[in-house]
Amino acid sequence: MQFKVISAYYVEASRYLVYTASGERDGARYTVSSRVKCLKEPTTPERVHMVVLLALTDQFKRPSPSGRAR
Repeated sequence: MQFKVISAYYVEASRYLVYTASGERDGARYTVSSRVKCLKEPTTPERVHMVVLLALTDQFKRPSPSGRAR
């Protein structure tokens, strides 16, 4: 999976990282906007990238809305 974090910001009050990422997986292009709960603020771009990678990996493991395997 290849992706680029387009935007990301951390909301300290709720401890959420809100992000938008765009990339390609299995020949299909995608854009995802979501948020993920963090135990502490990701302070470097590398940490933001890792948090988003974990969140995207979790999202793509879920079954599709149609119920078919991906």
